[in-house]
Amino acid sequence: MSDSDGESAQRESAAARQFELLVSRQNGYYYHPFLREQPAGPQAESYALRTLSELGRDPRTSIASAQVESLRREALETSSLWGRDWMIPLRRAGAGTALGASDAAAVNKLRTKGGWYVDSALGDDSDGARLGATWAALEVLDALGRLDDLPAADRTATVSWLRSLAKKARALDEGSALARSLHLLNEPVPATLTRIAAPRTDDFENLTPDARATRLDDTYSYALIQEAAGKRPAVNRQVWEPVLRDGAATLPYEQLYELVHALKAAGSPKAVFAPVLKRLDGDRLDDGTVRDPDAYIGNPDASLFVQRLRALAGWSRKDPGLLAALEREEKSDDAGQEGAERLSRAALRKVTAGGDASDVARQLCADAQVLPATVTVRNATQWQRTALNCADAGAWVPVPKIDSWSPDTPERVVAAATVAVGLADSGQRDGIPSWITPDALEHWALNPGRFTSVYTYALVVRAYSLLGGELDASLREALGRGITPYRACPGLPGLYQVGGGDSACDLKTTWAVWTLDRQLHGAMGWLPAPKNGK
Repeated sequence: MSDSDGESAQRESAAARQFELLVSRQNGYYYHPFLREQPAGPQAESYALRTLSELGRDPRTSIASAQVESLRREALETSSLWGRDWMIPLRRAGAGTALGASDAAAVNKLRTKGGWYVDSALGDDSDGARLGATWAALEVLDALGRLDDLPAADRTATVSWLRSLAKKARALDEGSALARSLHLLNEPVPATLTRIAAPRTDDFENLTPDARATRLDDTYSYALIQEAAGKRPAVNRQVWEPVLRDGAATLPYEQLYELVHALKAAGSPKAVFAPVLKRLDGDRLDDGTVRDPDAYIGNPDASLFVQRLRALAGWSRKDPGLLAALEREEKSDDAGQEGAERLSRAALRKVTAGGDASDVARQLCADAQVLPATVTVRNATQWQRTALNCADAGAWVPVPKIDSWSPDTPERVVAAATVAVGLADSGQRDGIPSWITPDALEHWALNPGRFTSVYTYALVVRAYSLLGGELDASLREALGRGITPYRACPGLPGLYQVGGGDSACDLKTTWAVWTLDRQLHGAMGWLPAPKNGK
């Protein structure tokens, strides 16, 4: 292999590997990249921001108020008290609407005469539940600067109840809630809590993953108890620092925070936390919040588009992990049984594993309830996407009855272009109706600003080109304005953005752009260059 061949292969390999970023850790399918532009859920977001604060980053956010409200609503649906606790880091980062005065009133309504607080999500029938709810309530009141507003009698009742529980040693999770609650109320933490030894680590190598997670929870609780008493926790740094080093890139945010907090309290040097900051800085969104790739759920639809893009670029579609994900879903009780869902899985299996069209695919593509027999302005997109799935599944796509309409608005133009592209992609190019002409589409192809997304504009230009429209200087200039500037997202340099004010990358949009460039014989340079540039 020559030097140029090697360099070309490396470029091709790097471009092909960008899809690895989109493999869901939840189910093994590929997920849609627009998910990467969404913040983590409220609990994960809370721990990510807490970790940044713990490491001196002082995170700030400009998250939109509607997004704050969405996170807040999700948090409170989970837990009225801990949900509010999760909002504390967002409030400290500048999202003032995450938590406010009304929350102090709401928390105080959850207080009982006995001095503890009640969270229906935790129950009220055990000391552990009451301690957890009380700890969360006091943290929220403290964050709002309202802890000193507690009436003296209420404060006394809470302190008395806490002291009654502190007369004997307790499980570490209960002990940490108790110690932290006493600390928030400026009360001493008794020796019955602090004399407990740090969780053992001599057996750590032999623990199962679940047991290791439990041991981390216990170690974090132990550290909180010692800190509340003003002591440095005797955490075994020789064991836990390597755990952080090896897990900094993969630990769930809650576990990451617990480990960082425990090690920082134990005196670990700053360099130990560098991998954590690298991960969190890499997962920060433009508004200052943090994404959570662990939570992204993939699906056959996104996976199909990944396989289509691989085919366009000439890359291998062999993907054992994807086949394994497909087989897991098909064997599970959660596999969707709607016609469109079954067809999507059949198409994905065909393009990934090869073979003939399945009986299921042939039956579905002959069913007018799945693949419409008549195409209108309203259902053109549904028909085109279903026809594409049928073609990928190896099933025959009949030419439908097609209504006629005047392509005189962006919506009608896109519908007409969608019909033309759908027929061409399903092997029925001769079925394009005569009323869809290059003359009717030319004005629209030269004016990308008339469309709300890169995808719809690319479809229109594809249809224009399919029907004989030429790639002249005017069209090149329009494409340079309407498509070229929308390339790349963080970690996804070869994909294209949705456009129309949405900067998220999109697999479907990229498919439309790459397919258009292939149709134009690579004239725009959007499609990844094949090996040796041929």
